[in-house]
Amino acid sequence: MSICPDDFPGRWLTAWNSHDTEQVFALLDDDIVWDDRVFWPEVIHGLPALRAYMDKIWEAMPDVVWTETERFFNPDRTRGLVLFEQTGSAPARLGGEGRFSSPGCDIFMAFCDGKLAHYLGAYDIVGMLEQMGALPPRGHRTGSGYVMSLARRT
Repeated sequence: MSICPDDFPGRWLTAWNSHDTEQVFALLDDDIVWDDRVFWPEVIHGLPALRAYMDKIWEAMPDVVWTETERFFNPDRTRGLVLFEQTGSAPARLGGEGRFSSPGCDIFMAFCDGKLAHYLGAYDIVGMLEQMGALPPRGHRTGSGYVMSLARRT
């Protein structure tokens, strides 16, 4: 296990904002553990398996931009996180007219030789989908009540 390089968060967001999978992959350990079950159904292991996820991200959010709002590291710099604001347009299949702006957090769980070895994503996809017009308005329902009302629609 190694520490998070000082310039990693800046390079991380630059790579993501490039929308170039190879730039993102250059920052990742070959055996990356990628846990973004907000967007993907299971934990992903390794770069080859991560490619399908990346392709789907670029398809779902074709012009998404991430802007750092804050960063934190644990005292020995083996873990860190970047708080961000993500903004973009709805996917074409939703008409592409809706927009979203949503906070989130990239959590860096472990590094190996200066590359990210374990990632955990945290953000509110329900709020993003509401803003893009993909979900009905929440109204006065609480979060869990709203999600349960959506489950009853299927």
